[in-house]
Amino acid sequence: MAIWRGCVMVICSVALTSVILIVAAGEGNASAGGFAFVGQNSDSYNATQSSAGQQENPPTHYTLTPEQRAKAVAYAQARYTIYFCGVALSLGIYFLFWRARIAQAFRNWARSASARPFVQSVIFVPLFFAAVAVIELPLDYYSGFVIEHRFGISTQSLASWLADWAKGLGITLVAGIFIVWILYAVIRRSPRRWWFYFWLVTLPLALGLILIEPLVIDPLFFKFTPLVKTQPALVERIEAMLHHAGLEIPPSRIFEMNASAKTKALNAYVNGIGASKRVVVWDTTLRKLDEDETLLVLGHETGHYVLGHVAKGFVIFELGALVAFWIGFLLVGRIVKRWGPKTGVEGAGDLASFPVLLLVLTALSFLSSPIYCGFSRHVEHQADQFGLEVAYGVVHDPNAAEARSLQILGEEDLEEPAPSPFIKFWLYTHPPLDERIHFAVTYKPWAEGKPMELVRPR
Repeated sequence: MAIWRGCVMVICSVALTSVILIVAAGEGNASAGGFAFVGQNSDSYNATQSSAGQQENPPTHYTLTPEQRAKAVAYAQARYTIYFCGVALSLGIYFLFWRARIAQAFRNWARSASARPFVQSVIFVPLFFAAVAVIELPLDYYSGFVIEHRFGISTQSLASWLADWAKGLGITLVAGIFIVWILYAVIRRSPRRWWFYFWLVTLPLALGLILIEPLVIDPLFFKFTPLVKTQPALVERIEAMLHHAGLEIPPSRIFEMNASAKTKALNAYVNGIGASKRVVVWDTTLRKLDEDETLLVLGHETGHYVLGHVAKGFVIFELGALVAFWIGFLLVGRIVKRWGPKTGVEGAGDLASFPVLLLVLTALSFLSSPIYCGFSRHVEHQADQFGLEVAYGVVHDPNAAEARSLQILGEEDLEEPAPSPFIKFWLYTHPPLDERIHFAVTYKPWAEGKPMELVRPR
């Protein structure tokens, strides 16, 4: 999962509610289990030896030793707690900035500097987002650095982590200036229909973010190398696998990412759109999995690529954003009308109303999590199915390779073996790992004389 995403989420909660969810769906698609935060694992596990040992007897269920299970559960509980505390903290900050008139003070400073709306945004937005970021820094540090090192996951130094945090904040400030300026320009021009017109504006903004993310943003945090340069033999097998299914993905669109510089996690993902669309596999994955297992991981990711999941997610999430903006328009209007005079907010078109809008949209985003996660679990299951089908006839035993790869990913990423129904419903972007492994070992239409559903082999 991209490190900068947490900062971009702040912006998206204002203007691009859809983008935050599209990015989440586009990245981390190979994570072993399903929670939005990708987990990782301990130092001692030798995945290469383990996969070799399981070659004849692949797992039929996700199984951990008592020690591994206790560690995975503790890590999962820490992530869940941090997630819900993070939402509560964000809501509390926005409420404080509104009721304590902090946003009003920032707006007054911006007005005293210039009467031009854009200049006011240039002053207001950095003050607002920087203040929020500083307040949230302790929790960000604890969740992104302390916890990850405590469970033997992160390899990143504090200096590197702080540099990434600063880069994320910089992206937030630059993008936020323009988005907030556009938002309030639309609100002032059309107080009754701004929710619809601004939603129209977010369409090209969202597409633009998806387009430039792989080309501009991701390289700020990691190095990407065409896989054909580092693993030419593997690329040949990938091409053979895709050709077998009548598909083509140019080798120039498949990359290796130097994740090991910062983490021990295993992962792969698809992101981008149009000319920037690409498949990315982490170097940690290449080191831990054998070639057949890696092919199944990449088969899953090419499923997202071929089945158009990013584009479908864009449509679903933009429709959700339209509903969110409409509800936001109704609620913010009522809140400002009733409490605005008491808190220094002159109207919905006043920059001082910004924390009110954030408060409402963040709450809506939180409440909509089960809907978006349900959609994500659906497309992740489709990608698992596609990976098995596309590998059939190329990998000797795709079911065994898929089961082994998921078991290794789970152990390495410290995936919880038995999440509660509520956690699955509210937070899981993938089916639970035990379900995925069960599907991997039982889905064999070719053995039953049935046609494949997603792939038509040549």
